[in-house]
Amino acid sequence: MRTIKHPGPIIVERQQVVAGEGRPISVTLAARIPLETAVAEALKDQEVDSAWLTLSGAPFESLNYVIPDHAPDDQHVAWYSKTHSLENGLITRLGMIVGQHEGQSFLHGHGLWGDAAIEDAFGHILAPTSVLSEPVVAKGIGLIGAQFDRQPDPETNFDLFSVKDLDARDQGYAALRLAPNQDVTIALETAVHNLGWGSAEVVGLGSLIGAVFEDGSVLDSHATEFLITDARVGPDAPTPEIVIVGIDGSKIMSGRLVRGENAILVTAELVLRRTS
Repeated sequence: MRTIKHPGPIIVERQQVVAGEGRPISVTLAARIPLETAVAEALKDQEVDSAWLTLSGAPFESLNYVIPDHAPDDQHVAWYSKTHSLENGLITRLGMIVGQHEGQSFLHGHGLWGDAAIEDAFGHILAPTSVLSEPVVAKGIGLIGAQFDRQPDPETNFDLFSVKDLDARDQGYAALRLAPNQDVTIALETAVHNLGWGSAEVVGLGSLIGAVFEDGSVLDSHATEFLITDARVGPDAPTPEIVIVGIDGSKIMSGRLVRGENAILVTAELVLRRTS
């Protein structure tokens, strides 16, 4: 398994997990305002501390995104590309972890989209400058007692979501952040075991050091962005299925990961729902 050395000291806690309450939620996101604002407004009356939201088949007026790129200096292992901009297109699938940064709503989203010029693209959405053209229903999970809170991370030198315990009680849901250089499949198994659960469904996103798939295909890029499309942990559960893009952006790949061969690059931010 490939690993990578980050510029800062290795943090001791490799898994930040808080088990709390949760419930399915469905909210309508307003059009013609920044997506980040639309999400914050839609969640305002939901009485949740964090959320996982997904969109599909969502028309947009404008959408800005970045993909992974080489780091410009030795202070990071990777960086972001120039901003790519699309107009009057469609979001095929978008997943968002919604938490807070300095007391304000903040989201981290990865997704698939396209317009008349670019049929299929995948990346990290810039929600403050992306705008839906029609109201869209977003569905997902609202968390209570567990909160994603964006803080400086000394190991990677990025500002990242950490997981904060707001006096949570385990009611079958959990917020999880995974640190670099651990296989994502094994880390999920460990997290579910440590929670004392038998099995769980997992949603979320993050970055890997390349990707090795069960069908033999390989994404050879040290920096990537991924979105989980199907993940379960438990007896006889398959490995996570993801969609992922690397540095040049030309190859969007998907499939189930090989267990033990897919290390996290910078972070993985995930929501778990207990199934047994």
